[in-house]
Formats: sequence, C-alpha cells, structure tokens
Amino acid sequence: MNSGSGEADGKDVNRIMINKPLRLAGKVWLHGGCLLAFLLPWGTQAWADSVQPGLSAAELRRDVGIVIVLVAIVVLLLVEFVFRKKLSRAAYYLLLLIGLFFLPALTLLNATYLLFDETEKVSSCASCHTMTPFVNDLHNPQSTTLAAKHYTNKWIADHQCYICHTGYGVHGTLQAKLEGMRHWWLYVTGTWQEPIRYNGTFPNANCLACHGGTPKFAGQVIHQAQAEDLATDRVACLTCHGPPHPPPDARASAK
Repeated sequence: MNSGSGEADGKDVNRIMINKPLRLAGKVWLHGGCLLAFLLPWGTQAWADSVQPGLSAAELRRDVGIVIVLVAIVVLLLVEFVFRKKLSRAAYYLLLLIGLFFLPALTLLNATYLLFDETEKVSSCASCHTMTPFVNDLHNPQSTTLAAKHYTNKWIADHQCYICHTGYGVHGTLQAKLEGMRHWWLYVTGTWQEPIRYNGTFPNANCLACHGGTPKFAGQVIHQAQAEDLATDRVACLTCHGPPHPPPDARASAK
C-alpha cells in the first residue's frame, strides 16, 4: 500500500516538475504578446498614415520582420528580468535559444529575401546618382534608346533593368548579384570611372529569351540567316538594334 502511494507521489512530483516550466514559459509568451499588442499600434501609426490602403508583398515581409525582432526583444527581456528565477534551467536556455538565435535567423532570412526582391526594381538602380542619366533616359518618351523604348512602351511590364541585365537561370541570377556587389563597392568607395561602360559583352540570350520564337522575329530574313551566329553571340543583337543607353556625350544632358 505504501509502495503504491510512494509511486503515485513520485509521478505527481514529476508531473509538477514538467508542467511548471511549461506554464512559466507560456506566461513569458503571453506577457510578450500583450506587450507587443500594446506597442505595435504606436510603432506603425506613422507608417500607416503615409501609405495607401493595402499591403504589397514587400511591405508585408518588412512588417513581419519588424514583428519578429520585437518578439525576440520582448522574450529576452521577460526571460532575463521577469521570469529568470521562476524558470527551470532547461526552459530558461530554450527561451534564450529562441530569442537569440531562432527568431534572429528568421529575421535574417526574411531581410535577405526582401533585399533581393527590392534590388530587382528600377528604383533600386535609380538610388545611385551615377545611374541618374540612364534612369532619366529610361523615362524619356522621346528617347530612341532600346531601354527607353522597352520601358515607355511597356514591352517589359516590370523590373525592366533587372530583366535585361540579369542572365536567365540560377547561375545568371547569382552572377548578377555578385556584379551588383561589385557596383556597390565601386560606388561607396568612389572608385568608378567615367564614362561608365558595360563590363564585358551583352549576351544575346537576354534578348532572345523574350524575342526569340515570336512571329515578328522569326519572320525576318536576316534573323533566319544569322540564327546560329545570334545563338552563339558571334553577332550581337546590339549591332543592328542599338544603342541600348545614351552614349557618354549625351548623358550630361540627361542628368
């Protein structure tokens, strides 16, 4: 009889030892959620007053990142200064792990994705003043450059700079990102050279990805005769269809 009672008491003790840290951890998240619910309206009011109704995907990712950071900060503050003496060692280190590593990792992944998404926009290229003549020409309906024609006629619906200047496929996208980092380094160090020139040769594959196979393209005798040369970059599309951007002597007036 006593043995059975002792076994039951032991189970009760174990149950209490397991449930108590879980309840305390739940209180941490409950208090954190209440504090966030109080702070978020204050933190987002100024932003909400400055934008149109409706969220874009980029804005949503940005807001999610901000919320994750706030959650991590609140959890760490509560764990360290409110519930530290009440939490078991395991629960304490688990919550620290979540606040210091897991939530920041989510924020980093979200920020990286948002950064890559934002750099595809024309506005990202326009943020560097060295690109001002090119972007101004892009918006000029009187310009005869390929970039302006594609932009003003909406031949490319969106992300016009990125579509033309990024190789298609995973390797092309990675190469474009590395080239973008090189451009950024030259910009922040002020070591770029004027006039700005395209580094390397522009691949015909970027043009053919949209134009190749269309009836208008396939119907041109010159395209049929030089199909192999165009496919292997022995003849550049820009030889006949340039210039893609204003030449150096015309950029000063486009600033």
